Amino acid sequence: AGALARFRLMANVAGVMSLLLWLVYLPIKLTAVNDNVPGAIRAIAVVHGIVYMVYVLTAFTYSLSVRKPFIQMIAYLAAGTLPVASFIADRRARNEYAALTGGANLPE
Repeated sequence: AGALARFRLMANVAGVMSLLLWLVYLPIKLTAVNDNVPGAIRAIAVVHGIVYMVYVLTAFTYSLSVRKPFIQMIAYLAAGTLPVASFIADRRARNEYAALTGGANLPE
């Protein structure tokens, strides 16, 4: 349950950061004149990069702990690259865990 809780937390954080990257940072960066982007907006990209690296580690450890097949592991790792995919991966992992344990000790 610990690996699942960590994965769910990082999937949601990575999803929010990905949405910020795609919906805030990129439009501002692409429309900025002379690459004049405020520092706070630039920080979104940096934080997203760090969060994604942590997400990959937690997705990897989660996949190993529940013995996911290699292809499913790659799918969980890749889910952090699209804004909504990490939320879907979180829901799928939660549902799989609930099915295996009968819903007992399901981390919220």
